[in-house]
Amino acid sequence: MAPSSLVRLPRTYLLPVLMVALWLGSTGAVATDDPSPQPSAAASPQPSAAADPLPERILFIGNSHTHRYGGMDWLVGNLVASEDPPRAYEAERRTASGVTLAYHYQNGTPDRIREGGFDVVVLQEYLPASPTRTAEPFLDYARRFDEIVRESGARTVFYMTWPQGRYDWADLDDFIAAHRQVEAELGARIAPVGVAMARAQAERPDLALIGADEVHATWEGAYLAAAVIYATLFDRSPEGLDYTFPLREEDAAFLQRVAWEAVTDWQAGEPPAP
Repeated sequence: MAPSSLVRLPRTYLLPVLMVALWLGSTGAVATDDPSPQPSAAASPQPSAAADPLPERILFIGNSHTHRYGGMDWLVGNLVASEDPPRAYEAERRTASGVTLAYHYQNGTPDRIREGGFDVVVLQEYLPASPTRTAEPFLDYARRFDEIVRESGARTVFYMTWPQGRYDWADLDDFIAAHRQVEAELGARIAPVGVAMARAQAERPDLALIGADEVHATWEGAYLAAAVIYATLFDRSPEGLDYTFPLREEDAAFLQRVAWEAVTDWQAGEPPAP
């Protein structure tokens, strides 16, 4: 995919609100091939186990995996909006198609981190990088970004994606190894979406999580990714939240459970299931 122009989409959620209002006040444009999901309403929260305060201002940085289906900022925001009682959530994203952290580093994103007053910055890119077929570019820019994030007073979370079926030089073990390395080296949190994808696919092979292009998530896969990121950001299980995207309730409940299991097992240092 050729890089496109950088997209900035700040979104502010002061809850409860009519979720259609999530689209108001954003700048930039959502890709025209993105379906526009409809939000839903309230459910019960899980108590937080986090030592740090729950983040309220979050910046998402990445490529199409962060941009599609309305954006990971919007999807996570819908999960937050279905909590009861409601709380504040404000998010922004910077995405461009097919780009890496190196692209963002060289195109103004460090300045946005420094000036943004964010609590958490979520970083995502393809891995391993296709030009080098190694994790080194990801590791290099993970370190550079983490330093900037820390200097700004925020915390770093890495959104781990999944192997692309059309490329044969990297498997899930490579993704896990690279993210375990940045976790150990930087003390950053990992949202193990790739691990959750593998777990869900093993348990429910009938449920398509990756599209026909063997790269991008389906609606179900995007919902699972959002649930994993939600659980990682807020130390809360998404189980019981009644925002289900355009999914069947039983499928959403299954993906909520898998997301929480993947996050808790990752944080406990358990080997990935299956």
